[in-house]
Amino acid sequence: MIGRYILDNLIEAKSNLLRNKSRTLLTSLGIVIGITSVIILVAITNGAKFIIEQQLVSLGAKTIVLKPIGRTASGIYRGRAQDFNQEELKLMKEMPTVSYVTPIVKTSNEVQYRNTTQVVAIIGANEDFAMINDWSTELGSFINRIDVQDGAKVCVLGSTVNKRFFGAENAINQNVRIDGISFKVIGVLSEKGLTPGGRDQDDFILIPYTSLARYDYRGQLYGISNIIVSSTTTDDVEFTKYSIRRMLRERRNLLKDQFDNFELRSYEAVTKKIVRTTTILKVLLSTIASISLVVGGIGIMNIMLVSVTERTKEIGIRITIGAKSKDIIIQFLSEAAMLSIIGGVIGVVLGYILSKVASTFVGWPAIINTESIIIATLFSGIIGIFFGIYPAFKASKMDPIKAIRNEY
Repeated sequence: MIGRYILDNLIEAKSNLLRNKSRTLLTSLGIVIGITSVIILVAITNGAKFIIEQQLVSLGAKTIVLKPIGRTASGIYRGRAQDFNQEELKLMKEMPTVSYVTPIVKTSNEVQYRNTTQVVAIIGANEDFAMINDWSTELGSFINRIDVQDGAKVCVLGSTVNKRFFGAENAINQNVRIDGISFKVIGVLSEKGLTPGGRDQDDFILIPYTSLARYDYRGQLYGISNIIVSSTTTDDVEFTKYSIRRMLRERRNLLKDQFDNFELRSYEAVTKKIVRTTTILKVLLSTIASISLVVGGIGIMNIMLVSVTERTKEIGIRITIGAKSKDIIIQFLSEAAMLSIIGGVIGVVLGYILSKVASTFVGWPAIINTESIIIATLFSGIIGIFFGIYPAFKASKMDPIKAIRNEY
């Protein structure tokens, strides 16, 4: 009985909405735009969050990054800080809770192969770089400990550099000139693609950091500005950070009241911070997009008020032949809910399509989960019901005699 009653109201609501198709479409447009915006923003931010998490996870929860910083005694930054040196690097490697350590030295140099000459990012590291960054070679081999010890003139190409200089040609055992110095290509890295910010991760050449120091600076040892450390287990991360900090402070003769002139960060902490930031961003953007839903709801209320005015005589007749106030209320609420749900469904479909299109421009996937679709559809229905309450109650309170005479 109740089911039949609800079905009859929905059928009548559909019939009333189809009386003026153009008005129905225009009224639901605000809901369509709001839901579409929410779906796109949620999908894109979910995709960005996923990519960032995947990239940080690939570095490992056991990873610690060291960077030099400079502070005065009062804690104010004072510019360039003290770089790390070979002895500090050696002491880190000898720590029992450390598995891998690599210095990171970066620069950009002119690279030449036959008639092609371009400026390319050069990264100097050691044999642990691949293990820490979970990077494998597509062709050839990686730099080894002997290469680092000898400052060998060898290099490993990122896949972008390989395609740009060699194309379909096999790069292994070929020689490229980096800043005028000949380096033998011993490997090509597997492709990793773009970062969420659009930076090409494969557009660099990797060489032993000792080679970079020797040839880039004509024999002068270049200061190590970054070090990446991998602890033996995730449980050892904090103890490893403590051990490194104590060792560096002792070697640099820092007093108790002096600040560290270096920084230690674990990727686990970075991951949590980025996830928290993207979540806040998603909520903020969704809130902004939801404003258009409220505007759409106000549009529904206005149209329902117009509909009440236009159907005054109809309402009076229904009340006269026995319709109760609740019947009138349910009728108009059904129309408002149906109007907004139709807009919500169209918005979800448009949001899905446009988010996929947008993902091709931003460079990361658009991730739409079922939960988001259900919430968006239900929320659009709630908006319709909420903003349909006033017109529905206004219609239910009409005096049937005045309504039939069209005196409202």
